[in-house]
Amino acid sequence: MVNNTTVLQACYINGSTDFQQRVPDPSQHSVAQVQKFLFQPMNRKYRNEFIDLLFNVFAVQMVHQRMYRNPLKKKRADIDYGTTVQEIALDFCKAHSYKDDWGHRPEDITNLLKVYRPTGEVAYHSVNRYDQYPISINDMELRGAFQTPTGLNALVNAVMNVPYNSGEYDEYQYYKQIIAEHEYYHGFYKHHMDTRPSNEATGKEFLRALRMYADLITVPTKLYNATDANVPVWINEDERSSMVLYLEADVKATLDVDTLSSVFNLDKAESPYRIQFIDSIPIPGAFALLTTEDFWMCADYDVSTEDFRNPQTKTTTYYYTVIGMYSASPFVPAILFTTAEGTTPQVVTQTTTGLNVTPATANVARGGQVALVASLTGTLAASVGAVGSVLQVAPDSVTYALAAETAAEEGEPLQLDVDTYVDRFGILHVGTTVPVGAVITVTLTTTYVNPSGETTQYDATATITVTE
Repeated sequence: MVNNTTVLQACYINGSTDFQQRVPDPSQHSVAQVQKFLFQPMNRKYRNEFIDLLFNVFAVQMVHQRMYRNPLKKKRADIDYGTTVQEIALDFCKAHSYKDDWGHRPEDITNLLKVYRPTGEVAYHSVNRYDQYPISINDMELRGAFQTPTGLNALVNAVMNVPYNSGEYDEYQYYKQIIAEHEYYHGFYKHHMDTRPSNEATGKEFLRALRMYADLITVPTKLYNATDANVPVWINEDERSSMVLYLEADVKATLDVDTLSSVFNLDKAESPYRIQFIDSIPIPGAFALLTTEDFWMCADYDVSTEDFRNPQTKTTTYYYTVIGMYSASPFVPAILFTTAEGTTPQVVTQTTTGLNVTPATANVARGGQVALVASLTGTLAASVGAVGSVLQVAPDSVTYALAAETAAEEGEPLQLDVDTYVDRFGILHVGTTVPVGAVITVTLTTTYVNPSGETTQYDATATITVTE
């Protein structure tokens, strides 16, 4: 416990020049002399400054170090402008085939001038905490604190610990409420377990799932972010240290005692994630949450202490104010472990039946071009919800075989020159030497590889007549 002389010396050093010149130096005079000076009626100005120094300077330097701290605290930079933070998450852009013969098609110029804007989603986080914690002290209590060797320190502890601890405890509850609101408004990806980990077997099952997700979230995916977010999320390998596993007490005890020690003989430090105790996750059935530090969108807007002097009651009231933003990002990997129903990822089953080409017949002038668009026929079936029914054939996945004959009435085979060919984008180029009336048959062949490994070959034919 810090004695009164040390407390007075700390206030004296941090006081104004006028305060230091008029108030007796506590290192050279007795505590009683300092008290006598401060409580003289004509020295009220210096007593008020002393009270401010005692509770605003000494309390921060000494008491603040011993107060309760929110164990979940993760704050971003303070909000300096406005009251809302905009969070933007962009989707991947789609690849376009490289064209080494650019300029041969009319659409090349159109595509060159096209604007390709990124797609993505936006979340807004606003200041939503406005709390104030008032506490009062009167002159009689302050005068009495001088009578014991450590009275001033005890007084500051008793008075200032209350609003600080109250604010930190309330903030801890805010963080837990964020988890509940995230589930209500957005929805977590949920991993179902039949029972909470309580012994070696269930602890081992739980830890195996944790290890799996710790690797899976390093790959970009739209699966592990909020269920209403449709952008890929992931963490990089060098960001594994930012992963945090929030555990309720009984589950944490099972991992510490039953699983990590007796089954795997691992120290907690060897886990790829930091383990953080939380007394309760306010979601029915939930007992653990694996996410990253970026999950918390929390920041301070104003944290301050101000005082008001009431001369009628000779009381000084301190107002500890906390204004801040408390929210969570929907664009961060987050897996909730629960005994309730888990998330069922959508599985799309594709069945192919054939290959079509458009156009199947066409006329083209000598030296002209015609685009042959190949598409698979078949069906798509989704296990959850609905998906589109368009099956596409990617570039370079079709081979083209050309054959030609003269006018239909003659039907003689025709040798095509090197200027007549189909490029990798399905464009048929007709040479200038091909005779008018010639019929070019283009046979398209593609091979579909089923995820099971089974392959099926499909063919389609386009008939092109050469005109003037």
